Amino acid sequence: MNSKKRLPIILQLTSMFAIAAMLLLSALGYTIYNYLSLGDESNKLVSYTAVRTMSIKEAHTDYVRALLNFRGFLLYPDGAAYEQGYQEDMKKAIKTVKEFNSSSANQDSTVEGAKLEKLLNEYLGLVEKMIIAKKTNDPTLNQLTTEGRKHTKDIEDQFTKLAEIQQKSMTDKSNLMITHAQNSSRNIILLSTLIFIMACIVVIWYSRNLAMRFRYLTKSMTMIGQLDLTEKDIEIRRNDEIGDMGNILNSMRNSLKEIVALLHTSSRTLAASSEELSASVEGHLETVDIVANSTGEIAAGASKNSDSIINISGAVEKISAGAEEINANATEVNANTQNAVAEVDRGMSMLQAVVEQNENVASSMAEITIVTEKLAQGSQEIKGIVDVITNLAGQTNLLALNAAIEAARAGEAGRGFAVVAEEVRKLAEQSEKSTKEITEIISNMGSEIAVSVNAVERANGEVVKCKTSALDTQKGFQLIAKRLITVKDGIEQIASAIGETALGTQSMVTSVETIRLVADTTSEGIQTVAASTEEQSASMHEIGDNADSLAKLATELNAVVQKFKV
Repeated sequence: MNSKKRLPIILQLTSMFAIAAMLLLSALGYTIYNYLSLGDESNKLVSYTAVRTMSIKEAHTDYVRALLNFRGFLLYPDGAAYEQGYQEDMKKAIKTVKEFNSSSANQDSTVEGAKLEKLLNEYLGLVEKMIIAKKTNDPTLNQLTTEGRKHTKDIEDQFTKLAEIQQKSMTDKSNLMITHAQNSSRNIILLSTLIFIMACIVVIWYSRNLAMRFRYLTKSMTMIGQLDLTEKDIEIRRNDEIGDMGNILNSMRNSLKEIVALLHTSSRTLAASSEELSASVEGHLETVDIVANSTGEIAAGASKNSDSIINISGAVEKISAGAEEINANATEVNANTQNAVAEVDRGMSMLQAVVEQNENVASSMAEITIVTEKLAQGSQEIKGIVDVITNLAGQTNLLALNAAIEAARAGEAGRGFAVVAEEVRKLAEQSEKSTKEITEIISNMGSEIAVSVNAVERANGEVVKCKTSALDTQKGFQLIAKRLITVKDGIEQIASAIGETALGTQSMVTSVETIRLVADTTSEGIQTVAASTEEQSASMHEIGDNADSLAKLATELNAVVQKFKV
């Protein structure tokens, strides 16, 4: 974080333009000052020197009119009007000359103006004498007139000389003003050029500095857009908007590095979990095959049991028929007894086989129970692995969403990474979808396993019943054997033995029927277990295919992550 005092770009630009404006205002102030000075000089030239020059010309004009009026006074007998005009014009001329002398600042014009005023006053006195001489017809008028002509010539010369002095003064001042104006213009041009160059230097320096900083940002954003995150953080030298952009780019690059590292680790974990899931599925497939084989063996044993029970049923029917024959004909008791002994021996053998088959069925059902419990436990383990994969897919989706947000903040420069983030998000969604399908399959498999467990438990119960019935039957046969042996001991006991034999035969029929029903139930249960085993095998194959797809997705995700340079 930059701890320098914040200087926004708008303030920098405002300061730069303020400096340029101050320089331009300085040039403008200097120009205005020079033009005001020139205006003052022009005003003085116009309102003072030119006015004084014009006043001399006006005085000269008044003097000439006064001279003409005086000549009219001399030439015409009735010259009162000319005399009055002469007096007015002459006074105006003298007054103007006096005003000129009083406002003169030039020594030459002051001296010459004083001379002119003196000549005018002398000429005024001379003319008064000439007027009196004309009115009195004084003979000295001609002499005064000659003397007046001389004064007139001197006054004209003095007016001319004074006008030349004024003209020269006005020319000198005009030339001085022109020189001043030229110097001012040259200085203004030089100052304006210097200020313009300084302003250009400031603008070029700031523009180059700004462009260089933007080049650094552009280079950094280009590398990020090319998935290259190896560049060092941008050095922030100023606390302004561009510095904020640099900080944001640095934060985005570091966040992307963390995201890529996390994605890399997650993809590796996902691949490892997929391999473990595939191995677990293979193990469960082997278990399912074992269960299928055991179920086949149990089915074969059940078929044999059914055949044996049929044989036993036939034997019992024969025993029952023999008992009836013994009851009908006592003479044939001995022969029938021998036959009964033989049948009992064979029945004992069959019962022994039934007992052995029941023990085999019980053993197989115990194995099926153990295998089913292991299968249920394996399903729970697979479910745990799928939960881990689901959480991983969710985290991957969240990370892809965060990456998309950061890319959106980066604007146009972050569009390339936004595409990558979208691909990562799609892969995460596919992974999550696959794990959901796996979860559903495992749930269905768990339900089927639970059904299988219940069926196996019922089958175990029926096997126990069958075993008990077989033992009871075996005991019955033992009792029959004893009775037959008793028959051998004496014919007197034939009737009683025949009765007991009949009862034993009825019990045997009932037991055999029970055994047959149990065998049928066991066969149906085994068929259900076989069908469940086949369904479980198909489910495990589907889980294996999904695990392979998940491994492929992990490989694709790892390939996307490998595109980043960290």
